[in-house]
Amino acid sequence: MGLKNMKVSIGLVFAIVAQAFGIIWYVAQLDSTVSSLNTTVYALEEQATNIDIAVLNTDVDNLKEELLDLKRMIEILAEELKNKEFDSSHLERSIEHLEEVYAKIEDEVDTLEARDLVIENEMRTIMSDHSGFNDILKDMGKGGYGDNRQYGDYK
Repeated sequence: MGLKNMKVSIGLVFAIVAQAFGIIWYVAQLDSTVSSLNTTVYALEEQATNIDIAVLNTDVDNLKEELLDLKRMIEILAEELKNKEFDSSHLERSIEHLEEVYAKIEDEVDTLEARDLVIENEMRTIMSDHSGFNDILKDMGKGGYGDNRQYGDYK
């Protein structure tokens, strides 16, 4: 029995062709989705970084102002001691103010540490997603899809 005598059903040929077109369409959609997600992740990452930097800069500026206030208060106390016009009530108010400032700085440091933990967690999530994209693209490359982009592998 040779190839000349072999009969193939038109329905079978149509089913194979339909499956081939379906696979091609699926891979094209998957590539489009990965490209879209990559663009979205990059934009969100850039936006989050810019916001976090702006917030941290504001916090640093506030801390600088508080330190300048402390320096001014120390200078006033030093001047009063130099002139021997020492007023203990002013010293008590200054100490109370210093304690308030210290408490504010402690709160701001706690807030900054909490933000840092959130940022670190978000970056781990982004890096994990990119690593997953990389695995998908590698698997697609083994199947004949010719995309050479690399995601993940962060150190």
